Amino acid sequence: MTRRLAALLCAAVTSISVAQREPNDSVQGAMHFSAKALDLDGDGMISKDEFMTYHAAMWDKMTVATHGNLTVSAAAAAFARGGMHIDAGQMDLDRDGNISKDEFMHYKASHWGLLPPDARGRISVSDFVTAMQTHRSEAASAAATRASKPD
Repeated sequence: MTRRLAALLCAAVTSISVAQREPNDSVQGAMHFSAKALDLDGDGMISKDEFMTYHAAMWDKMTVATHGNLTVSAAAAAFARGGMHIDAGQMDLDRDGNISKDEFMHYKASHWGLLPPDARGRISVSDFVTAMQTHRSEAASAAATRASKPD
């Protein structure tokens, strides 16, 4: 279960930095967030609707200067600046070198199902934070292993 959750977070949200940045940093091209910010109604739980609404708003902020689209390389750079370990190329469903909001949202929706929901289909903020911390640790370890192997 931990590997499955880590894979989700690596690919989605989900491989996400818990650190707070300057409020306008996403407009400057970095994609990141805190789990608490996903809890839009403040009830301590994250629903799929909250998850998707949050990511739609982040995409809009991140792409304000590019009218809602990013090249794969620009998206990869933005995710990296935000501390996220995501293969942006996986979002480019039509393989045209650009990621649209629809492609980004499809990617996020496909990863929601990998989270361990409660009976009402939600995940607690604290469980989400724990999963992110686990993923970040595993992602850092995997990156170190890759870096230590000769090409």
